[in-house]
Amino acid sequence: MQVSATNATAGYTLPRPVVSSEAAAPVVDLTRLAVAQTNVKMTAAAGAALGQATGELTGVLVDISA
Repeated sequence: MQVSATNATAGYTLPRPVVSSEAAAPVVDLTRLAVAQTNVKMTAAAGAALGQATGELTGVLVDISA
């Protein structure tokens, strides 16, 4: 249905298309995603720090500045 600007009423809104629940995108919890990404980064940082400390204790130079 098309409504011209000259005869449209002020409070009129176009109906939304019907979307089946199967076609709708799943809801993503952004907080849970951010926590998961933070946990991955902390695990990588802890692994690098452990490798650095182990390397220094064994006399092997490990450069993690990159």
